Amino acid sequence: MFLLHRKVKSKPVRGGVAFEQVCPACGEHARFVEVEIIESLGVFFIDVLDDKERGCRCTACGETFELKTPEPAKAPPKPAPPVKSAAELACERAEAERQRLEAERQRREAARAKAVRIEAELARERAEAERRRLEAERQRREAARAKAVRIEDELAELKKRMGR
Repeated sequence: MFLLHRKVKSKPVRGGVAFEQVCPACGEHARFVEVEIIESLGVFFIDVLDDKERGCRCTACGETFELKTPEPAKAPPKPAPPVKSAAELACERAEAERQRLEAERQRREAARAKAVRIEAELARERAEAERRRLEAERQRREAARAKAVRIEDELAELKKRMGR
């Protein structure tokens, strides 16, 4: 044999909702306050299960009701886009295709211009490298001539000393 019990308590919620309206139970124009309703189930005077929910209580008769909060205002639905004819859709598709082709043409043109700039830069670099090579070759020949002249001058000086 079990001794089961059920207990329901309610207490006002601090800072809760308060409003006035006609009570559906007593018919009085009364103030309603938000309350927390605690329902407990237990065995042998020991609470085993607790359930908490919010409601509102009439201050005239004390009856509690489910708390109904007003629903937030919904945004008005967006108007449906206007229906377009097949000709308008075809024109839009053709315009989109024209824009895509124009963008592609501009990308190709930009790529060509970049290729031309790169080729011109490579040609300048090759010309500069060739100029440096030719300058180094000229300096080497000049140095060889100067050395040959120096050797000839020394040889002439030696011949002069030896009396020949």
